[in-house]
Amino acid sequence: MPADASDSAGLADVPPPLAYERTAAAAEDEGFDATTAAVFAAVVAVDVFCVAEANAKGREHGLDALVYAADLAERALEADGAGDEQFTHLFAPRLPFDILLNETDRVTAADLFLARFEADLPKEAVRAVKALIRAEDTVARATWEGKKVTIEDLSTGRALPGPALWRRGTRPFVCRLVRFGNAHVPLAVERVEGRATVETLLEEVKTASVVARDVLKAGGLRLRSTKKGFGLGARILAVPEES
Repeated sequence: MPADASDSAGLADVPPPLAYERTAAAAEDEGFDATTAAVFAAVVAVDVFCVAEANAKGREHGLDALVYAADLAERALEADGAGDEQFTHLFAPRLPFDILLNETDRVTAADLFLARFEADLPKEAVRAVKALIRAEDTVARATWEGKKVTIEDLSTGRALPGPALWRRGTRPFVCRLVRFGNAHVPLAVERVEGRATVETLLEEVKTASVVARDVLKAGGLRLRSTKKGFGLGARILAVPEES
């Protein structure tokens, strides 16, 4: 995600629907296609909403589960020497769309966002948020035909057109893969170093996801699906033993 499009701090006092419009326009100005821009903008708009709700005083916001998960992720990153930029990169596209807010319903912060603002959002924005709610972590690979890139989900074999401006490279990568219409938009991308096989990477994603599920369960929290757990699980596994 481009720096300008992922920076919600400068939009803190902007209504989330306007944050969506500004971010989508900025991403398209940078050369991204409309589909990718919509997904980037949806992440930012939901993040703006969550920050405002979590900081609201004198009003029950119901985001305690999300705040707890975010604190856990932040502490795991700090123990591994990472900071705010990595938190935004890895978890803004994940936690608001992953963490269930109570024990009985399958409601995430992104669902609350839609309940509040759906009537004020463009249809593409609503579709992008719903795609982010469905999205899960996987191993993917980019292939090229001229300037057109295709992103293949290596866990399913599904290959769809990818974002404009995608960086060339043939190695597999781990990401939160958003299927939006007839396109794949990878977020929270982590490039793979070395010569790990696809099978090894898929097993690592599975293992980390189960770790996240179990750690959250111990704290009384749930993921919308176990396959959404890689980002948090990988950070927990990376924490030095002494920490």
